[in-house]
Amino acid sequence: MEDIQDNGDIITGDMIREAAKKIHEAGGCDVQDDYGRGWDAGITEALDILLSATGYSIEEVLEHEEA
Repeated sequence: MEDIQDNGDIITGDMIREAAKKIHEAGGCDVQDDYGRGWDAGITEALDILLSATGYSIEEVLEHEEA
């Protein structure tokens, strides 16, 4: 995936993968109450949106090493 440039600001692929990894790590509470299920669903949706918009896969995110 190429870097994204807009108005002089550059968002690198590393930055995207690191953000996606942090979003992924924020989920996974796997609790049974409504709040926990809603939290996990929200995290999953946010991650799906980011991955879909950037073309990265969850595998690429999870394998990413911090720069």
